[in-house]
Amino acid sequence: MKLHKDAKHYIFIIALFAFTLIKAQKASLKAADSLYTIGNYTEAIKVYQNIDPKDDYILLKIAKAHKAKGTYADALVYYEKVLQLDTESLSVKLEYAKLLTTTRKYKKADSVYAGLVSQYPDNPNFYYQLGSVKKKQKDSTAIVYFKEAFKLDSTHQKSCFEVAKHFLKKRNYNKVEDIANKGLSSYSENPELINILGQNYLLRKYYYEAIPYFEKLVSLNHSNEYVHASLALCYHKNYDYKLAIAQYQEALKYNDQVPLRYTRLGDAYTSIKEYENALDSYRAALTLKDLPIEEDVMRIAMTYRHQEKWEDAIKHAKIALKENPEFIRAQYQLAVFADAYYKDPKVKLEYYNLFMKKFGKTKDAKNFYGFMVNKRITQLKKEIQASEKAVVEN
Repeated sequence: MKLHKDAKHYIFIIALFAFTLIKAQKASLKAADSLYTIGNYTEAIKVYQNIDPKDDYILLKIAKAHKAKGTYADALVYYEKVLQLDTESLSVKLEYAKLLTTTRKYKKADSVYAGLVSQYPDNPNFYYQLGSVKKKQKDSTAIVYFKEAFKLDSTHQKSCFEVAKHFLKKRNYNKVEDIANKGLSSYSENPELINILGQNYLLRKYYYEAIPYFEKLVSLNHSNEYVHASLALCYHKNYDYKLAIAQYQEALKYNDQVPLRYTRLGDAYTSIKEYENALDSYRAALTLKDLPIEEDVMRIAMTYRHQEKWEDAIKHAKIALKENPEFIRAQYQLAVFADAYYKDPKVKLEYYNLFMKKFGKTKDAKNFYGFMVNKRITQLKKEIQASEKAVVEN
């Protein structure tokens, strides 16, 4: 059967129109892709929007452009449209789930990742991502997914960190050590795992063992206030006072409002007999500290004692006792300072008798302090008797 001449003409016109339309769409798509490539996302979206019909490629480009320029709500709408056309696109599901997490739509993200875990049960990253979303929802089952991710791949650094951190909170130190070292065996410069091991030893008061881990963090440029303060304490406990001082000073650059840090710095200076620096540190601690302050005042008193500045030592011991009249160590040291400062044994005896009057019946006084004070009282009484006898004889 032959087509009528007019029908042939119409078919030609339609074909020509379709060809022209397809050519125009291709030109528009090329222009939109070029705009997208150079980061002109707003203009790219406008061009994509004018292309009809929109297939999954164009819808995905619009979603990505919105995501790139930060209009996340619009991006999510277009990701959902893409998934309506292509329900099996793994890459789109991942992008969608990540954006849901970014926009704190955790329940939806949870659902997407749960589906991926069910579909790909051997993929450790999907378990990790599901665990991360559950963690953000404060869901205690998050650790189950982190453990599964680490079980599937012991080189998966992020899941390794989460599992190690979980056991650190539980104070299961041996487990922390085992897990973190497995992770470090595949990537020895993971700062999170190095930090976990440093904390693991620090919490056990294994200061010497903790040092290499905090030193490693500094060498990797992952130092911070916590790292420097921890390293300072470890050096201090290991009697490396000069190294401790340097680290306390680094920690103070981050935060100079921590009285305990100044106190420890003062202790370190005292240990190397830099008494003036120690006094400056103790005074700095006092200016920052709320009550009680008697311990810091006594540190100042003891520093003066090391310098044999007995008047200043006595003065600060009395200040400490004013702050806390029940401070037995201050009362004892006051007697010792007075013993060193005054020449008259009767004056010295008064200070020791004052100690016994206040604390003679306490448990501490019956042990070390009482033994030392009673011994000195006996000696002073003999000195006084000998002196009085000598006066009478003369």
